[in-house]
Amino acid sequence: MTGTDRRVQGTGRVEAFSDGVIAIIVTLLIFEVRLPEVPGGSNAAMWDAVAAVAPKFLGFTVSFFTVAIFWVNHHHFFSRITHTDWKLLWANNLLLFFLAIVPFTTAVLGDHLDSSVAAFLYALNLGLAAASFTLMGFYVFFVANLVPPAIPQAERRREWRRSWIGTLSYLAAAAAAFVWVPISLVVFAVIPLVFVVPNLLRGDEAEA
Repeated sequence: MTGTDRRVQGTGRVEAFSDGVIAIIVTLLIFEVRLPEVPGGSNAAMWDAVAAVAPKFLGFTVSFFTVAIFWVNHHHFFSRITHTDWKLLWANNLLLFFLAIVPFTTAVLGDHLDSSVAAFLYALNLGLAAASFTLMGFYVFFVANLVPPAIPQAERRREWRRSWIGTLSYLAAAAAAFVWVPISLVVFAVIPLVFVVPNLLRGDEAEA
């Protein structure tokens, strides 16, 4: 067994690193939401400025809750893992890489809300992030078996299949962007609700 194959008990370091990165990501999201110059500072001019920045604020809101869902799922996912190895660490880094791009694609979409390319890039970004989460789940549940043996295979398969919901939905939104942009925008708004609302009503954590 080589050094790179060795397992390390616990997930504290990877969770702490991930929490820090995600905290920075959600903070960066708001940096693109700035009021334009308001000549004279009249109430009418202020309302016009607020209206002008509304698409960016809407994009921030959707992206904030989307990234928050990834974080909740990440917390739930790692709470069941007993050991880490270098492949899991890099799979996790891949997820963080795609999440780190979200502030950029959010800014692009907020500036070009009617653009097919902007909607496509945003959807593709989130689709790749969701796909990396799905890949990480496959590795943990079925390849490396980094969860307790007491978790039955049926439960592992069920949780892994659920992780495909976001992946397929965002990839569908990416394709829909070149058909009619509003379809993609609706998908972006609905996915957080699909993940959060049913689990809140049940009193459960959102699951990937």
